[in-house]
Amino acid sequence: MKIGRILLAAVVATSLSAGLGFAQEAPGKKKLAVTKITANPAVAKRMAAQGVHLSLDSILQSLESQVHDRLLNTRRFEMIERADVDALATEAAAAGAAFSFNQADYILTIRVDNFNDRTEERRLAALGKTIRARAIEISAVAKITEVATQRSIASANFSVLQRDSENRSENTSVRIGEASDELLSQAVREIAQKISGRATDAIYPARIIGKRDAIVTINRNDQAGVSVGQIWEVFALGDELVDPDTGERSREEVYVGKVRVTRVTPQNSQAEIIEDRGIASGAIVRAVVAEDEG
Repeated sequence: MKIGRILLAAVVATSLSAGLGFAQEAPGKKKLAVTKITANPAVAKRMAAQGVHLSLDSILQSLESQVHDRLLNTRRFEMIERADVDALATEAAAAGAAFSFNQADYILTIRVDNFNDRTEERRLAALGKTIRARAIEISAVAKITEVATQRSIASANFSVLQRDSENRSENTSVRIGEASDELLSQAVREIAQKISGRATDAIYPARIIGKRDAIVTINRNDQAGVSVGQIWEVFALGDELVDPDTGERSREEVYVGKVRVTRVTPQNSQAEIIEDRGIASGAIVRAVVAEDEG
């Protein structure tokens, strides 16, 4: 996940450059289409070989609805419905043409590349018993493409692991593989939140939109994965930079402080300044992610 964070940080810097700046364009919500979420064929084969009866289609459909819900509720995108995307793609295919998603500004593609539904065992020798707990693991790769240029602007790997909160003894009957089970739902919701948050940040970097005394307002709401107590670093945009090898343009980011989230609402979030080296409206903010969350 370190690679994913570094990649998307570079994307954000590029998106804020003078020539390519998403933030420099006319204001307004961008149109985002999410393509049909698929899984690697090997995932389905491995599930069958292991005798796990979870429905992969159910997982993918649940992930589709959760990702759509998270993105819509960020209030930063005009979402193109999956039904519309499929209909347009079918119509184009019937006419012998390729559907180019011209109605969208960006396309989000998600592919599940790993899934596990397993029972973990731990032997407690002192008690003479074995403890079992069910674990659900899902990983996926998400990619964002800018339609106008057909350029991939971001790609990252995501993974989640959810375990039973209650361990079971070896005498307990454990039925695994029920697609409607709460543990699976938790895993799907978590990975959907991660994908939505990263996609939003790649297109619309989080910013400070107001400052009053020691309190700042950040343009992220309660559907964007923000929570009270989070620490966010603040960066001011500096000079334009040009990579001498690739010619890629970006903007220098200068660290100017740190804030702690104190309030999250359906519109925005508020945070108290805990270090100020020149924090001002318009500055970029990024949540500090713990290594074990990456």
